[in-house]
Amino acid sequence: MKNLIYVFITFILLSCIGQTKINENENTNFNITTTYPKINLRKIDKTWNSLNAIQKDWIKVEKDKNGYLIYQPCDGETETIQIEGAKLTINWRIENSQKFELEKFTRLTENNAFRADAYDIKNKIGFEIKAKIIDNKNGIVLWEFNGNKWLMTPKENFKSFRIVKNNCKTEMRKELDFLPIEY
Repeated sequence: MKNLIYVFITFILLSCIGQTKINENENTNFNITTTYPKINLRKIDKTWNSLNAIQKDWIKVEKDKNGYLIYQPCDGETETIQIEGAKLTINWRIENSQKFELEKFTRLTENNAFRADAYDIKNKIGFEIKAKIIDNKNGIVLWEFNGNKWLMTPKENFKSFRIVKNNCKTEMRKELDFLPIEY
């Protein structure tokens, strides 16, 4: 009889532990919407033949084990960059956008990269910005500026990428993890 009670209590305890793990997993699951591309036209030229050939509107791209994607976070917007003449605007995920004046704009390395000096007169912030075509078949350009490295594609390629949207409904959750940028 004691053994039967012991087995019964052990069974109850083990089922409670299993229930706790299920609840913990529920708390870490994401409510994700994935949209797959209907077209695959992301290719860009291997070089920029002139400064005017550089695309003007860019959107940030992430990479996971399945390839490149555009990530739409639940806490803000996907990062973008716009170039208008000698002005550059960086739209951050949560923070306000920043506008910079571009100086010394130069194409580099067989015309597959460029660099410029960016300066924000209002906030007295300046830095070098570089962009290099790293995967023209997928339309991927590596942007480096002020300690940041972003993989980006021209905004017109948006619908050619898998789009992963994090739908947090009631509370913010830790964002997804992506592969590190290795360029």
